[in-house]
Amino acid sequence: MSASLVTTNKRSTKEISRLSSSERKQILIPNDIKDVLIGILLGDAHIVKRSSTGNSRLVYAQTAVTHKTYFEYVYSFFTSFCANDYIPQSRVIRDNRTKKIYSAISFTTMQLSCFNVFRKLFYLSNVKTVPNNIDELLTAKGLAFWIMDDASKQGTGLHISVYAFSNNDVDKLMFTL
Repeated sequence: MSASLVTTNKRSTKEISRLSSSERKQILIPNDIKDVLIGILLGDAHIVKRSSTGNSRLVYAQTAVTHKTYFEYVYSFFTSFCANDYIPQSRVIRDNRTKKIYSAISFTTMQLSCFNVFRKLFYLSNVKTVPNNIDELLTAKGLAFWIMDDASKQGTGLHISVYAFSNNDVDKLMFTL
């Protein structure tokens, strides 16, 4: 069942619609969105889990206003996984290292069991890693989103930022590409 098909009349104390545990388990990620998810997880997205027994949620952010159109495009794939009437968050960030101020926009999905498998694939001891089967997971569409997230043109070539990954993870990515 897709997230957009699930509705509920249950209300929390904050008057926000809530899904039951069984409703959350019915939400699946379509294959075309899985491709996007793999690409952005190699880039700017991350998956968080508040507790060992809770479900995971996707968090995605862009720090440049010039990337807003791309951000909205990514958000369009995941809007059905967000709470009804969810509005992406804008904020100002001060980089303590460079003392520069950036504007950022982000979205966070609901906590859903469909994100748990990706949390297990991409995280080891709460550190984002490259899955051993990345060669099976990364499609052309996923690569395109990874490039849009974390790449830049360098002369006649392309530079993909992989600084957050270990040397072993970078090797997995090189062999996959």
